[in-house]
Amino acid sequence: MSDKENAYDEIININNLIFKEKDFDTVLSKIVDYILEKSKADGTFLYIVNDEGYLNLEICRIKSLQINKNGSDNITLYPTSYLPDLKNAKKISIAEASALHKEIINYANVATATDYNTNITKFFEKENNYTIVSCLALPIINRKGQINAVIQFINEQDNNGKIITFTQNKQNYLQNLCNLLGIALENHQLRSSYNQLLESFIEVLARAIDAKSPYTGAHCQRVPVIARMLTTAAVQETTGPLKNFDMSRDDWYALNIASWLHDCGKITTPEYIVDKATKLETIYNRIHEIRDRFEILRRDAHIEYLKKRLAGTEDKERLQAEFVAKVAELEDNFNFIAKCNTGDVALTDNDLNRLDKLSKIKFLRYFDRTKGLSWAERDNIQNLQKYQSPAYENLLQNRQDLNFKGYNYGELYNLKIKQGTINKEERKKINEHIVVTIDMLKAIHFPKELANVVEYAGAHHERVDGKGYPNQLTGDQMSVPAKIMAIADIFEALTANDRPYKEPKKLSEVLSIMKDMKNNGHIDPDLYRVFIENEVYKEYAEQYVSPEQIDEIHPEDYL
Repeated sequence: MSDKENAYDEIININNLIFKEKDFDTVLSKIVDYILEKSKADGTFLYIVNDEGYLNLEICRIKSLQINKNGSDNITLYPTSYLPDLKNAKKISIAEASALHKEIINYANVATATDYNTNITKFFEKENNYTIVSCLALPIINRKGQINAVIQFINEQDNNGKIITFTQNKQNYLQNLCNLLGIALENHQLRSSYNQLLESFIEVLARAIDAKSPYTGAHCQRVPVIARMLTTAAVQETTGPLKNFDMSRDDWYALNIASWLHDCGKITTPEYIVDKATKLETIYNRIHEIRDRFEILRRDAHIEYLKKRLAGTEDKERLQAEFVAKVAELEDNFNFIAKCNTGDVALTDNDLNRLDKLSKIKFLRYFDRTKGLSWAERDNIQNLQKYQSPAYENLLQNRQDLNFKGYNYGELYNLKIKQGTINKEERKKINEHIVVTIDMLKAIHFPKELANVVEYAGAHHERVDGKGYPNQLTGDQMSVPAKIMAIADIFEALTANDRPYKEPKKLSEVLSIMKDMKNNGHIDPDLYRVFIENEVYKEYAEQYVSPEQIDEIHPEDYL
């Protein structure tokens, strides 16, 4: 067989090693073992140079000693060295010199290598009752001329097992094989760099979304934690509907990215909606405007009382009693409106009727309402004269200028929200963040193995009964990781202690709510069971939930 045919076969063999195995550490080991076998050397050391310039012994093979070490197991043989620090050193090892100067070093007998620091070699020989004679160190350089690795072969043997020198032909042959190893290393490093770039971009975007609201600052960082915990528990199931569920390396990676980016669409959601703690909140809580109107009404009542006192036409005690009763009525009405504003308790029909009645109370406005407005606000008012002249106005208002850019800021309209603090326009905007998330993620050209990122991230507000959004998917239409994302998102939101629209909940309260959600078709019952039985909630709570929120839990009560 010709040299060209041999070279072609070597390329095919090494390529097969690269493409048949996805785990790069395994690929690297197999390639090194293959090259060692072809070299007829007794052993080899593969040193990797990382981006920071550190030289690490990654693989050690000594056939006669049956030494097969990988990764951190090699730290006892060769401690990490920092190449920039070695430039001015008097003596360095053969591997360090090969890496630092990008040179091939070939010695027939290492004992004669007096120009190099051989302390590590001597220590290895003493510890293993072994002698290193011939040595060949080959730098592995990438296409940019940067050092990626050094591979060192020791004790080349002839057909009779006698140690011989590495010939020039053998050196060239091994150099060619190691060039193929270098291509594999470079591709892996490039892929790792691009993965790090993608992950950094994802983390920056997620942190930007969290930073947008001081109250949800950890949400995008914590949902991945819960998702990972629950997925791990689901994969370990050996019975039941999830016994065949498994996750490939790509699936895990896609889930991690999806959980970090599941709320990326919130970048377009106004902060006041995300943070809306009361019904009248926009940029600030407008309950203060209504309180000021009550102040006006109280002052008017006081003025009216004083006028009648000065006139002396009515009984003093009766006037004082009327004033005290009026003040008490105003205070009671304001306290009712203030309570409605918090959204803590669902409003009844009687509450709504009372709000309508109170809204019709009048106060006199003297000052021009159009002064100090932006041009956009003025353009939203059709009858400027009506707003400029003094006039009686309702205590609670749904004025025309409070309908602006698709949002209804009407005071009465918002106070009449039956449950919570979000009106229907704001709810629609919040729901839009899922659509925006999906559109943003579709615009990213993920590699094929990450194609599921969009599905995982875009379904966390779907419900297994098909009543979720944005696509009303049923449980059968959703993947297990997508349903895991929904549980992770809900659990983080319920356990969070930094949301202005709710007080921190006890763990028992959270699990009771989630049990109801399971029974009502909101979340997947099989995953919920795994969540409870494997105490995923407990593992997360011990690390991320405030101690005062953690109370005694009996898992069987929540199944």
